[in-house]
Amino acid sequence: MESQHLIDRLGLAETDWYQRWNGLPPSTDPVPLPTASEAERLLVERLGADPVDAAAVAAARPDPRRDPELWWVLDRCYRQLSDDMGGVGMLLWPKLPEDLGATGRFVYLWALLAVLPQTLEYHRSRGVPQEVTWATLGNVGEKLRLNRARYGEPGLAVVFWFTLHFRGSIFRLGRLEFAMERLGDSHPFTGHRAGEMTLGMHIPGEGGPLSAASCRESVEWADRFFPEHFGDLVPADPMYTCTSWLLDPQLGDHLPVEANIVRFGRCFDLVAASPTAAVDGEKDVLQFVFDHIGPYDAAALPRDSTLRRVLADGLARGSPGRSARACGDATDLGGSLTSAVAQRPCTTTLPDEPGATATSPAVNNHHSGWTDPRPPEPPPVRTPTRHRCDRRRSRRR
Repeated sequence: MESQHLIDRLGLAETDWYQRWNGLPPSTDPVPLPTASEAERLLVERLGADPVDAAAVAAARPDPRRDPELWWVLDRCYRQLSDDMGGVGMLLWPKLPEDLGATGRFVYLWALLAVLPQTLEYHRSRGVPQEVTWATLGNVGEKLRLNRARYGEPGLAVVFWFTLHFRGSIFRLGRLEFAMERLGDSHPFTGHRAGEMTLGMHIPGEGGPLSAASCRESVEWADRFFPEHFGDLVPADPMYTCTSWLLDPQLGDHLPVEANIVRFGRCFDLVAASPTAAVDGEKDVLQFVFDHIGPYDAAALPRDSTLRRVLADGLARGSPGRSARACGDATDLGGSLTSAVAQRPCTTTLPDEPGATATSPAVNNHHSGWTDPRPPEPPPVRTPTRHRCDRRRSRRR
């Protein structure tokens, strides 16, 4: 296919993605794409998807004769993932034109499904327990559900997020996810160098209340998991970072002092906010709390929980949530969360928390590349470990 035709059809004129994809070495083997029925079963049984979403993905399976441009994209994305297994940092693939239909909406997900056997092999080579593997990859189902709630149709607009999961650089350990992330040149964390590997903490929407006990357990688990399985990449006393609207100190002025969100935020040292903190926070609050994208009427936002009422009122008075950045080490976080556990339970939770653990059941798959040969393993015995961090303490705000 001619380069200009691909650029025009795929809407790549304003990006450098054509050059990046076209510069990859020539393909030697065809993309090992699962069949539609294999993918549908995999999504439901292993990746936590609802049947309606899995069926939509299966119906949108790319075909090289019917969808030559999208097959070109599929091939390039698959090669990117395969060649960078174990890499860190998201691959921010470009949004494709809407007139490419459902196949265009799901082509990136199909690239992830194609590389899954290599993901599983990478996990096995690192000794990652299979319960962690499937709990991590099960986040796909959650995001498919969120996409349907936000946009009113099946899709996966945040598919770039899963370039971490399917390259083996993020792991779900209990209530939280931890991603291996290198600090950039302009990072705000005092006492740490550019290029240093840190553990970024991320909070899935599904998985039960964000309780101090569950978060403490996750941090203690991470403090053992990464030295054991990724000791060549992650320092023995890593810095944990978190960037989220949940850390906005304004929330402490309006939510109960015992609220899970307030307790969680108090476990970190806040650092200087980014220049886009207000814009990012407003957008994230609308997406993650109200399942809303685009322009909004603050007066019309639902106020069916304490959290939604506080945030909707803030948006109405022109005081949107801010995205805050924070850091901490295992000793700080463990101690803070231990203290929070001793406080009385909280009844203020995120509006979309179902109160269930987001793990995927073990099943047999008929596609040999997706069958995990390891027997199920019992959950690890979680005993706390303590590390010192030699950073200079950031001023607590």
